[in-house]
Order: sequence, then structure tokens, then C-alpha cells
Amino acid sequence: MNSRADIPEAFAGRITDRLGHLVHAASAPVPDTAKIAVDADGMSLTLTLDNATETVVDAHFSAPPEAAESAVLDLLCAHAIGAPVREVVEHGLVFALHALHDPNVPSPVAGILTPRNAGACFAIPLRLVAAVRREAEARFGRHKDTNFFDRPYSEAWQKLDKTGKRDLVLPHIARFKADNGLSDGSFELVEIDQYDRLFLAFTDEVPAWDKPVLLMRLERWLREQTGERIELFTEVVKDANRIRRL
Repeated sequence: MNSRADIPEAFAGRITDRLGHLVHAASAPVPDTAKIAVDADGMSLTLTLDNATETVVDAHFSAPPEAAESAVLDLLCAHAIGAPVREVVEHGLVFALHALHDPNVPSPVAGILTPRNAGACFAIPLRLVAAVRREAEARFGRHKDTNFFDRPYSEAWQKLDKTGKRDLVLPHIARFKADNGLSDGSFELVEIDQYDRLFLAFTDEVPAWDKPVLLMRLERWLREQTGERIELFTEVVKDANRIRRL
């Protein structure tokens, strides 16, 4: 377990927030035949499986409630539910890392940020995930194909028509614009297609070199606010004045 002083600044705020409302702290045990349960250094992780298949239907962990690892494991459990064990092993901690990383604070590393270099608070969760991998491979065998798991939209989202979906995301887009000093006309949601992809049209207010980072930040923001796997794409809207475009 790590002291709060060991937490990189880029994670400190969101870890504190998550520790204030842990969702997946240890609950009642489930039958041995329907779970994968592992422990490391006084912490544990339990994945409840659907009829002993690879799909996780529930997940919980045990760790000191004040430990930074509790925030990491809570997010790992959130990602696990509804996913195959393989997805939990391969991407669960990446999901937790992105959820806890404040993009407005400098990264703790100069290169690519991963759970292995993100700080001591990921060390025990990494050991737990490694133990889950070993148990899953012993039970189901080792996968040799590519993991194509793509979490579907929620039933609530799928029941909405396009107007309902727009009404759900537009307030969050407006909040993002306000928080980032963007005008209402800087970009707009122009389409939600049959695959539920959201298309945005940017005006010249947003420089071309700023769009990729802005798009990624907005996509992350919408996923955090809605709980859906929002995917954003862009369309270009040129300034109507030909002289200003020269």
C-alpha cells in the first residue's frame, strides 16, 4: 500500500475523488465454480463469471479504503463487468489509467504512459491482473487470436432515437466548450449515424493543429459523463468568406 505522497500529481485529484465513492469494494463471496479470485500483498480481486464462461457479470476487490490502489481496482472492476476476462487482463488497467489521469496536469513520465510506469499505486493491481491471467489461461486456455472486444452501448442508449441521443450529449458538449473557453459556434454536432458515431463540424475558430487533441479530450469527457463508448469524428466547415481563407 502506498502513501498519498507516492501518488503522481497527474492522478492525485481523480484518485481522491474516486476514493470518496468506491462502488466495487468487497461484497459477499460467490461459489468457487463461478469466479476467479486472486490476491497479492493483502489485496484481492474477484471476478464473478457467467455460468463459468469467460464473461464477467460482477467484480469486486478488497483493499484498504484509503489506499490509492482502491481507486485503481474500483475502476478496473467497473471495466470488467460485461467484458470477457481476456479484455480485463489486456485493457482493464489501461482503462483505469486513463480514467485517473488528469490531462491538464503534466504526465509523470516523458514517454508513453502505461500502468507499468504510472507509479507505485499500479504495482499491486498489476500483480493481481497477472494472477487473473494465469488463472484464466489454466481454466480456458491461452488465446492465440486477436482481441476484438468492443463494449456495446447501454440498453438505455440503444432505446433512444437520434433526437434523444442528441439531447443526452449536447449539454455535456456545451459544458466542455465553456470549460475550455470555446464559443458556442466553435464546433457543432452535425450527425449521429446508424452506427452511433458522432460527427462534429469545426469552424476556423479552432486551429487545425489543435483539433486532434481537442477531439480526444472531448471524447474522453463524453465517455466519462455519459458512461457510453462515445466515438467522435470530424467534418470540416470552411469560412464562408473566401478572403479570410486565403
